[in-house]
Amino acid sequence: MSKQPRKPLISLCMIVKNEAESLAGCLNSVRGVADEIIVVDTGSTDATPQIARDYGARVIHFPWNGDFAAARNKGLQRARGTWILVLDADEELEPDSREEVLVCAQHREYEAFFLRVHNHRGLARTSPAITVNPILRMFRNRPEYRFTGIIHEQIASVIVEARPEAAMHLTSAVIHHYGYADGVVARKDKINRNLRLLQEQLAQEPDDAFHHYNIAVEYMRLGEHVSALQHIAESMKRTDTDTSYAHLLYKYKVRCHLALGDSPSALSACSEGIALFPDYSDLHHLRGVLLLQGGALAAANRALREALRIGAPPPAYHTEAGYGTYLTLAALGHLSQETGEDQAALACYAQAARQHPEPWPLIARLVRTLKCAQREHEIPGWLSRHLPEVWAAGRSRILELLLRDGCWSAAAAVIGAGVECSDDGEDSGDACEGPSGAETRAGGSDNAADSSGPGSGVGRSDVKTRAGGSDNAANSGSSGNGIGWSGAETRAGGSDKAADRGGPGSGVGRSGAETRAGRAGTGRFSESILRRCLDQAQQPSLEDIRSLLDEAEPYCRQAHPSVRQSRAWLLLADHVLSRVPEVSTYGAAASRARAMLPLPDVKGGGQL
Repeated sequence: MSKQPRKPLISLCMIVKNEAESLAGCLNSVRGVADEIIVVDTGSTDATPQIARDYGARVIHFPWNGDFAAARNKGLQRARGTWILVLDADEELEPDSREEVLVCAQHREYEAFFLRVHNHRGLARTSPAITVNPILRMFRNRPEYRFTGIIHEQIASVIVEARPEAAMHLTSAVIHHYGYADGVVARKDKINRNLRLLQEQLAQEPDDAFHHYNIAVEYMRLGEHVSALQHIAESMKRTDTDTSYAHLLYKYKVRCHLALGDSPSALSACSEGIALFPDYSDLHHLRGVLLLQGGALAAANRALREALRIGAPPPAYHTEAGYGTYLTLAALGHLSQETGEDQAALACYAQAARQHPEPWPLIARLVRTLKCAQREHEIPGWLSRHLPEVWAAGRSRILELLLRDGCWSAAAAVIGAGVECSDDGEDSGDACEGPSGAETRAGGSDNAADSSGPGSGVGRSDVKTRAGGSDNAANSGSSGNGIGWSGAETRAGGSDKAADRGGPGSGVGRSGAETRAGRAGTGRFSESILRRCLDQAQQPSLEDIRSLLDEAEPYCRQAHPSVRQSRAWLLLADHVLSRVPEVSTYGAAASRARAMLPLPDVKGGGQL
């Protein structure tokens, strides 16, 4: 008598078309989790079907008819598992989440589970997450549970309608999504495809709030913010505050007004949203940045500190990485600089750098802050003590940054004399104390390292805003408006490019050992240049600076002489401003002007 095979516990159901590049990664991520794999292929012309079969999948050919729900439901019909797990080919289950998914599958008192989808800027798990969104991705396999909607197909509302008492659970399990990575959206023409399908659906159901919301998102990604606002308004009329995306309507309303240059309306939208969603740190952060740019520093401080107090928003909210954590700390650092509290600024920047997945623009801020506070001699020692991981892993990048920002003495200390620079032993940077006098410790806001956005707090996929030379672009998975700390676009030299890390001519070799001055070798500082750096009495002229930049070419790798010249003028401006006495009439203005000079770009520095 033959033993009947065990019923699958989890059936992975997918729809695919020409996903040969990413499908294997997706299927590898669910090894040991999915008991069966159902792949609905809608017309691939590459190796996608064969790759699916190689992983043991049952491949169902389904000619594309413009209806995503129909394609998904075709797979559900064939699934035999107790649970349905839904993934796309450009997604991967986090390895550390496999066990949690299996545990969830044992809890049959629930009808469905929400997983946290991290939308990445790049094509790897190590790339920064731009947004984090809770989405229903695992549910009981029941005949009455079928997707609806020709695009942005939904299952949650169907489950609730079929079983009003259905219990659903929000997990901490993570899915990594790469479909909105740089270049992928444009390559697949997703926006125009989505908009076309959504308009067809809206024509059939003109009063559907979710259709209006989704169309608004696509218009934002196209940069058509007036049209987006119209659909946001229509969706708001028809949406209850307990709807899963209601909080996003207010955030996207803020962004549309910003894109149209209407800061008062953006602030008003922030206030409207906060009244309904007081624990949504994204809105507090955006409000703080808007107030900061408008010069309302005390109110900005309160708003940013409230975002920091909340930290990463509750899991049910869509959020952007760094809101309520490192991006809020970065904005507080800028606010502290505005009010002349350099020590508080250093503390905030240091905390933000510890949490930020791409900390180099913040390191540039730290260097500039110390330099403008007449504390350039402390830079190597300060970084080595307060940011030891950055110091240990990125000595050559720190050297490059110092050279590009004209910190000759500090650069010379790193190259020649190690890190034996004096430090006055002030605040270690563990506490962030802003204008209000309130103190916020790093431990209180490090819980959102997995969450995106620019240093100013607002970003979008196709708008880049330069604040002091750092690249503040972010992809929200939809759209937004770029706001830099200064609110204006500033580029250093117009086209500065940063040096490659390490390699020939860098201050630190692959072994991590320092390259000392005076040794022979291509691209290393000569003894004469080093002596000029160390000579505190000699102030470099424009020609001296040009010479230094020329000889530091392997560190800076400027592409064109005109760029070197522009950097020279920038450094000369910094030098002239530094000679204005602090106690003079123009001392404060000169210090502020120095802080506003463009920061040097650092390759791979990421977005703030």
